[in-house]
Amino acid sequence: MARFAVLALVNLGLLALLVVGFFGLQGQAFWRGGALAVTLYLGMNAFLLRGLLRDYPHQRLGLCNIVTHFRATLTAGLAAVLPNTAALSHDPALAWSVVAIATIALASDGIDGWAARRAGLVSRFGARFDMEVDSILALILALIVWQSGEVGDWVILLGIMRYLYVAAMWVWPWLNRPVPARFSGKLVCVIQIAVLIALVAPVVTGIWAVGIAAGALALVVWSFAVDIRYLWARRDA
Repeated sequence: MARFAVLALVNLGLLALLVVGFFGLQGQAFWRGGALAVTLYLGMNAFLLRGLLRDYPHQRLGLCNIVTHFRATLTAGLAAVLPNTAALSHDPALAWSVVAIATIALASDGIDGWAARRAGLVSRFGARFDMEVDSILALILALIVWQSGEVGDWVILLGIMRYLYVAAMWVWPWLNRPVPARFSGKLVCVIQIAVLIALVAPVVTGIWAVGIAAGALALVVWSFAVDIRYLWARRDA
């Protein structure tokens, strides 16, 4: 756990650099954004530490979990923009910074899984933490796009579909079962986040923004429908 503590402290420094880079050291934007980013960062670290202590079967973190933690830190940094999304419309540099950081987080998504398999550190918890980071990243980006008003309120569905699915598990317990891993499901997740990143970019506006958002949402709905259909067919098993 000493290595985890070091990793958390190092990436806390990275988080501070991200918030300062976004807003500087002064003003309400810095304090509001920084408070939200740090709160999310601490929450994700609490989730990770609990999982490592209870469910992680290996003795070392490995590169895989370091990369996932790095992605979680970038995601927390992006949360700093949420109380200040109005700034994106008149500050293209800020908008492109969000695009760049989110792109790095997305690009590094495939590294942690590869590193886990290569080092023999694959675990159900590692996969779960990776999925949770993806979900939070999608939610934050969807909230940013939603607040921009560029597409419409329905764009928020690109960030909350998984959380709606989790809520549905309480109503229909047969949904709370594992489903086979699908390449198409992973591909849709990548497309979903990539489209949300593109929607933050100042050059993607108007009908183009609406079109790619609608296409991504259709793919996400289809992907969830595939899993639901699989589980429905086995609901009494």
